[in-house]
Amino acid sequence: MINQLTNRFVYMSADGTVDRPILGAILGEEQTLYIDAGNSKRHAKTFREAVGKNYSTRSSLTALTHWHWDHSFGAAYDPLSPLIATGLTYQALQLLLGLDWSDKALDERVRQGQEIAFCADYIKKEYEGVERDIQVKLPDITFTDSITLYLGGVSCHIQHVGGVHAQDSCVMYIPEEKVLFLGDVLGPAIYDGPRYYAARDFLRIVEKIKKYPAAWYIESHYRPVTAEEFWQDINESCVLAELVIKFKDNKQVIEREWAKCIGRELGDEDKAVVHQFMLGEHR
Repeated sequence: MINQLTNRFVYMSADGTVDRPILGAILGEEQTLYIDAGNSKRHAKTFREAVGKNYSTRSSLTALTHWHWDHSFGAAYDPLSPLIATGLTYQALQLLLGLDWSDKALDERVRQGQEIAFCADYIKKEYEGVERDIQVKLPDITFTDSITLYLGGVSCHIQHVGGVHAQDSCVMYIPEEKVLFLGDVLGPAIYDGPRYYAARDFLRIVEKIKKYPAAWYIESHYRPVTAEEFWQDINESCVLAELVIKFKDNKQVIEREWAKCIGRELGDEDKAVVHQFMLGEHR
């Protein structure tokens, strides 16, 4: 249930069957900082009770990487744990207050284009068989650009980065542990039509990530990876982004040159990513 990555950082793995992202906890001597709240009270409860059982009890804080439901709906599980997020996150969550989360209401919002089927379907899966007691908790502490939290023997620097996946996206760096928690900052846009990446914005975000001397990188819906593994994958994506900027609509040339640069034949997943990057050039 609980995985210990470093001396002061533990996490619970992602679960794609119900769209649960990785949840993290930084174990300070004075406070525990939970990274992301989870997609339901049940998700948050499972993780936090396991942390409390296996590690010394401390007062806690919670910080959100961004507003999306799978990262924020668990915040109401512990109303006494101060919630930290950007002002943009506050504004986005404020729009969710008072909404009806029944199947009928979700389906209607999808029909009207106010919600996407992907999220509606996974909300139904996560809350299947349990009371759908969704309560949106607004952040107690907000910041604009960055904030650093000192937890006792360990700290966390939170930086607003933005991006097409969510304008409020943040990364969280734990310098003492050399862990960089990326959330979904490198993910595609999902709310305005077919999924897409914006090549120039992707490259901008990667430049910001390079500033952190991390040994471990964590993307919310994947798994922790070493710096070597992370940069091998990201560098390939950066090559693709640069090719899309250069050749724009010439898919045949982009695919040929990308395969040549990365030294392998492209599979179906690779070609799908090419398509998503090309879509972004027309936004």
